[in-house]
Amino acid sequence: MRWKIHYLAAVLGVLTVGGCAQQDVAASLESAITAIRYQVGPCHGTCPVYRVDLQQDGATRFIGERFTAVEGERMKTSDPERFALVKQRLSAWQPAMGTALETAETPRCGPRATDLSHYTVTWIRRDGETAVLEHDSGCRSDDARQLTAVLQSLPETLQIEDWVQP
Repeated sequence: MRWKIHYLAAVLGVLTVGGCAQQDVAASLESAITAIRYQVGPCHGTCPVYRVDLQQDGATRFIGERFTAVEGERMKTSDPERFALVKQRLSAWQPAMGTALETAETPRCGPRATDLSHYTVTWIRRDGETAVLEHDSGCRSDDARQLTAVLQSLPETLQIEDWVQP
């Protein structure tokens, strides 16, 4: 009789752990970043103005607004590795989900030039929650210059630089 109680306790333990594992997998799938959008805003000159939507499956949607080589919408199927690469390159600057961070308002901005492009990066989870980073490329601190360099390299990473550069 005692062995039956131990056996039942072991089975219940396995079922409980299995249920928790399924919940954890479901929660992690729901919280996974499935899209990244970045927008490049205007400056006081002829800086390109465009938006790029990246999907987890590698789909890339470009919308050229002004001072770009192409205007309007272009689609490109890429590979999921490019999405993963962009996600990884931007991960150091991703704010917590549900928040927004504006670099020009942070002490990390340093001295600031006022006539350079602004970037907005939005990370989107499967459940629709977002994190938003607004970056002023006029910020001159070391951190801000590193972020600007990463953001300026994204068209090349995604192989859309021909759409951006006039």
